[in-house]
Amino acid sequence: MRVVVFRSLDEVADLTGLVSLVVEQLHFIGYSHAQDEAQAVLAHALRPGSRAVLFVGYGVDMHVQAFAFGNICSGLECGGDYFWLNELFVATAFRKTGLGSLLLDFIKGWAKENGCVYLALVTHPGNTSALALYRENGMEIEQLQWVDTYL
Repeated sequence: MRVVVFRSLDEVADLTGLVSLVVEQLHFIGYSHAQDEAQAVLAHALRPGSRAVLFVGYGVDMHVQAFAFGNICSGLECGGDYFWLNELFVATAFRKTGLGSLLLDFIKGWAKENGCVYLALVTHPGNTSALALYRENGMEIEQLQWVDTYL
């Protein structure tokens, strides 16, 4: 898998494949988006001035196999910038092949090279595959309560 970093959608190869995978991932976490809605959400997230980053994993045929999306944030607790990993998703056909670990390693390296001192994310406690991936890659699994509200 070849990982490419994007800060806008303008140069994404296999945009249709990426959007389809985003729709699948959003469905997995309980959201229902059509293709055009998902593409609009991606474009908005990667608008000029955003600190959002999109990582796309391509196979040798340049078709999307995986993606990750996150934001560079600033934190008082870590004393600098950190990377908040919002999403990491591997297409069903490519799971359990090491692509998730490869993508996560790439993101860690990219974040460090770009001045981030910390990487954080949340996943559902019932998502045992994701928990195993993160645990196998040396990440701490903590018991936290997610708190949020729509505005």
